[in-house]
Amino acid sequence: MKKWFLIFVFSAAFLSGKAQYNGDDGDKQSAIDQIIELVSENLESENLDFTTLLEDLNFFYERPLNLNKATREDLQRLLILDDFQIQALLEHKMRTGRILSLYELQGLEGWDLNLIASVLPFIKVTDDGSRPRLDWQSIKNEGKHEAFVRFQGVVEDQEGYLPIDDSTLATSPNRRYLGSPMKVLTRYRFRYLNNISIGLTAEKDAGEEFLQGSNPQGFDFYSGHVYFGNYGTLKHAIVGDYQAQFGQGLNYWTGLAFGKSANIAGIKRTAREIVPYTSADENNFMRGAAATLQFSKLEVTGFVSSKMVDANITNTDTTGGNDEGLVSEFSSFQLSGFHRTPSELEDKDAIRETNAGGHVRYIQDQFQVGFTGAYTNYSGNIGGSSSLYRKFEPFSKSFFVGGFDYQFLIRNIIGFGEVSSRSDGGNAMLNGAIISLDPKLDVSVFQRSYAANYSNPRGNAIGENSRNNNESGVYMGVSSKFTTRWTFNGYMDLFKFDWLRFRTDAPSNGKEYLAQLEYKPTRTFSAYVRYRFEDKYENVSGTDQATTPIAVLHRQWYRLNWQYSINKTLTLRNRIEMVSVTLPTGANERGYLLYQDLVYSPKWPAKYQIKLRYALFDTKSYNGRIYAYEHDVLYSFSVPAYYFRGSRFYLITSYDFARWGDITVRVSQTYYSNQKENGSALNTIEAPTRTEVKVQLRVRF
Repeated sequence: MKKWFLIFVFSAAFLSGKAQYNGDDGDKQSAIDQIIELVSENLESENLDFTTLLEDLNFFYERPLNLNKATREDLQRLLILDDFQIQALLEHKMRTGRILSLYELQGLEGWDLNLIASVLPFIKVTDDGSRPRLDWQSIKNEGKHEAFVRFQGVVEDQEGYLPIDDSTLATSPNRRYLGSPMKVLTRYRFRYLNNISIGLTAEKDAGEEFLQGSNPQGFDFYSGHVYFGNYGTLKHAIVGDYQAQFGQGLNYWTGLAFGKSANIAGIKRTAREIVPYTSADENNFMRGAAATLQFSKLEVTGFVSSKMVDANITNTDTTGGNDEGLVSEFSSFQLSGFHRTPSELEDKDAIRETNAGGHVRYIQDQFQVGFTGAYTNYSGNIGGSSSLYRKFEPFSKSFFVGGFDYQFLIRNIIGFGEVSSRSDGGNAMLNGAIISLDPKLDVSVFQRSYAANYSNPRGNAIGENSRNNNESGVYMGVSSKFTTRWTFNGYMDLFKFDWLRFRTDAPSNGKEYLAQLEYKPTRTFSAYVRYRFEDKYENVSGTDQATTPIAVLHRQWYRLNWQYSINKTLTLRNRIEMVSVTLPTGANERGYLLYQDLVYSPKWPAKYQIKLRYALFDTKSYNGRIYAYEHDVLYSFSVPAYYFRGSRFYLITSYDFARWGDITVRVSQTYYSNQKENGSALNTIEAPTRTEVKVQLRVRF
């Protein structure tokens, strides 16, 4: 292992010294990958879905945003510019009337060459100020159709698909999956600028039946929408599936939300209001209708949603009084979206969730305030939890959540916040500010206070807990650009929990620090070094005491990351990351991850691309896991946790058929050198390897 490590470091250092070619920083995929990796790095989850984000970036790449027409909201959707940079651009347009050349951006405060290079693939400058025409001919000629189908599966035999005798299956029906091991996803979408969108998505997970048994209608999950907007008073209108996002996510937020990262400006959320839902996540969306009307400085949004959701059944309705045959009581929601066994099918569509509400926002120049109210009803009663840590949570089947949010920009200070209250529970509040002390120095502060008796299933604000309750904390961050080549970013987050938490049977506190130093001497080479520290309390397992004691779970991460362009077609990326863990029992674990990425993109005449990663990892257990973002096929996302000891590689090859589509194949394999099997339960593989293949065909017309 040491030999491979030395070869890795030596080759990387040698090649980085050769990397002086001024490559094309406008490469679409490179720019998108950097954005997604930044926002995903601290989420620590393998089941992330960036579909909406990726669609926005692809849309702006294919139809660059005209800076002379761009609004503040348009610029925020790029996720590249912070509020100060956006304000500098808007003020420049107010003074000059319009931008004549992209070279003008170099004179804006906060717009250095690195930022301009990052945003360049997604913007343009033209004199066209006409409003889009909504006639049949324009829609027919300029509208874009896109359809794709994706197949993926694991090559090795998994426990849930192996043969089993009838008698064993009869006594243990959950010992085998009902369907095939192939996962299938297909989607169609028509889009005309930002005005019209029509889409349909269908998915079958591995192990689910198709056109038989529990799914005689075909796929297990269907989603669709019809959208019209950005025309006159009507800003948005959706029928079908959609996402709703308001304020900072405390009162209402469906869809992916980003948390703490090396980008300290990311603590301020940018709500999208209502947007079409195009993902395959079977839970985090609304189903019904929604609309936003814009009257000068006032925006009014209304929404209604009614859909079946999965839940753990504790008491079924045997009286026949419920016309939909729904359960009368459930203990918790099931969020996996899997319906592969009889027990999982019992939880499918167990209850109906109904939501209705709205958001009113007043915008006055650089100040805005909004009011959100939402009513939620479940067709079944929520059974009280026996877990002591959930003692104070409300369990009403019907409740109302409401509150207000605000944000302002005064000279060099951006302020924001939100307050929320539940009709049968407690209150929650957050406030924050980003302050530009100097063109090269920004600081941020963020305070939150979520009561133990506050619970909001549709809230998703920044916090240490998975749910916004039983938490208070203070966050402070700093970003400093020492020179055009050196940048420092860091934050400190101190938090406490006034009541018990999951796996922590006492009130506790914790802290987290991050420090990152980035070096970018040229457009073709960049590197950063990062240190991250986290302390949390957890139960000490294996004790004979009557009351479970708690102790600190201490983690430290050390990362060195660099990437460089050898020439126009070849880019290399490298990372070394180490982790040190002290468990509540006092045991120590250490581990590391190192990988080499290669991206080969011939510019002409070939239309293909190759992406390759080879990684080595060594951690004692899951406690020392290290997450790392991986390239994947379009609209698929991979942020796996590396743990135990072994290696992993993936190879992605794609070919673009010019005007009408492309095909992408991804093969990945993890090899565990110290394990004879991998996986768990019905996904167990009696071998040290796990190999996955994805094939995606996309058609555009």
